[in-house]
Amino acid sequence: MLNRHCPKCGCSDIVLRTVNDRFRAVDSSGLTFEVALHVPVCRCGACNLCWQGQDALAAMEVAYQNALAKRSPGQATA
Repeated sequence: MLNRHCPKCGCSDIVLRTVNDRFRAVDSSGLTFEVALHVPVCRCGACNLCWQGQDALAAMEVAYQNALAKRSPGQATA
């Protein structure tokens, strides 16, 4: 993985893994729903800091947009 450095210690020994995640979202009519996705998480091999970067934000946005496109109007979850 090129050009990735730990924001805490500056180390370049970074491991990227993908984890399952979920978040609650709201559609344009104000109904809430849950979005499931696979999100990339970085971990520093030196200090063990874990963080989500721009790749995670992009994955969340794509998952949200895909979930909105698949929803029927008026479909809500608890």
